[in-house]
Amino acid sequence: MFAVLLVVVLAAAALVFAVAGGSSTNTAHPSFPPPSFTYPSTADAAVPTSAAPVPTAAARTSYVSRTTSAIATTPTPTGPRPATVDNAIFADPEYGLQNIACDYPRWASDQASARAFFEAARGCLDRMWQPLLRAAGLSFATPNIAVPVHAADQPSPCTGGSPNYAAFYCSANSTIYMPLDKIQVDMYGNDAVIYLAVFAHEYGHHVQAMSGIMAKESRDRYNAGQSSAAGAELSRRLELEAQCFGGMFVGSSQAAGTVTAQQGQHTIDDSYTRGDRPGDVRDHGTTRHYGDWWAQGYKSNRSQQCNTWNADSGDVS
Repeated sequence: MFAVLLVVVLAAAALVFAVAGGSSTNTAHPSFPPPSFTYPSTADAAVPTSAAPVPTAAARTSYVSRTTSAIATTPTPTGPRPATVDNAIFADPEYGLQNIACDYPRWASDQASARAFFEAARGCLDRMWQPLLRAAGLSFATPNIAVPVHAADQPSPCTGGSPNYAAFYCSANSTIYMPLDKIQVDMYGNDAVIYLAVFAHEYGHHVQAMSGIMAKESRDRYNAGQSSAAGAELSRRLELEAQCFGGMFVGSSQAAGTVTAQQGQHTIDDSYTRGDRPGDVRDHGTTRHYGDWWAQGYKSNRSQQCNTWNADSGDVS
């Protein structure tokens, strides 16, 4: 549990935010009831190794019920069906993550400890996302993990030999890369919930790959022009949706008791320090939208509420 893992995190948070360029002033710490539903079981359920309301500043302090109704049937799983706005993962407004409590080893910034932590996070994310994908009729597979000490130590099919990458997901080999020299361990120290949040965002990209969202975005962006304004907007929609999916996981973890309300709020505040800065390539979203979509997923725990593909352009800028 993070209450055990983190002993000096909250005391250090003010310094972290000052270095990162500020934080949200919201101090609300939500408490959610456990879910009232379970997805139907399936024979292969074991895990191997409508429109989204516009996120606004007001959403930071407005919390909705996380209780959902039962999903009646589970279709036979199929492979990804390339689609964004009308993807199967958005078909039911009640699709959300089950609130499952998970255990994590203590965080440390050496390679073995970090890998153990991310492996535990992967297992928890697998258990939460698999039932939703199966309910939507989509097949499921756990992602691979790479935790190099230096990004240059482990090139990927998506980056070639370039060491200039931060944490990212490569759909070519279904791998989440978490290089220790790029995830700001010097800034965040033992702030384990922040590393969990970063990993949850990258896992959100894996969900996009499994559902067919990523394939459709990739094709549409290629047709629009990778570096065009339209292509950059498609990239922002993809990234902000992954933010929302990551927020769903941390919010559900808070409801399950794995993450404290204060730690959950900490991830929301931290999200408002990330995103595109002046002079950056405009492919991830402004800091405001980066935080707003994370908060949207955290507070709603509904995949349909994360559908960035039918949001106004002004809400994914």
